[in-house]
Amino acid sequence: DAKAVFAYASDPEVTHYVIWEMHRTIEDSTAFLELALGKYESGGEPDWGIVYKGGHCFVGTCGFVNWEDDHARAEIGYVLHKDYWGRGLMPEAVLAIIGFGFRKMGLNRIEARCIAKNTASARVMENAGMTYEGTLREREFVKGAYRDMKLYSVLRSEYHRR
Repeated sequence: DAKAVFAYASDPEVTHYVIWEMHRTIEDSTAFLELALGKYESGGEPDWGIVYKGGHCFVGTCGFVNWEDDHARAEIGYVLHKDYWGRGLMPEAVLAIIGFGFRKMGLNRIEARCIAKNTASARVMENAGMTYEGTLREREFVKGAYRDMKLYSVLRSEYHRR
């Protein structure tokens, strides 16, 4: 899957608003996959690949980062190959991750953040039923500058009412 990861993780348009650095070599993508597998094997933060049913190809990832078990809270992170933008794949994946977090991980709160200018990511969170809580001013130092971050969340009680 390293070639498939590299295809989107090395794309400047895809990585423009992510907080991690663009992959420069296939080894960067291999290292990412090894990290994800290591977390899975050790019971750490789950992260899944997104496979497009139409072509059975690996097109992105979606999973949990910043899992705080003591507080029953975790944050969702995601990225998708640009050829698959606008097809509703990411809201579907985020909804599946939210369900997993509440049903299997026993979470009470699930959060997601995006760089404030990333309107597409904010739309994903809204389409997944997350509530906008506010903008954290200059919250992250990303790619040479402090960035405002939009914060969204969904609570277990809200999820179960749906």
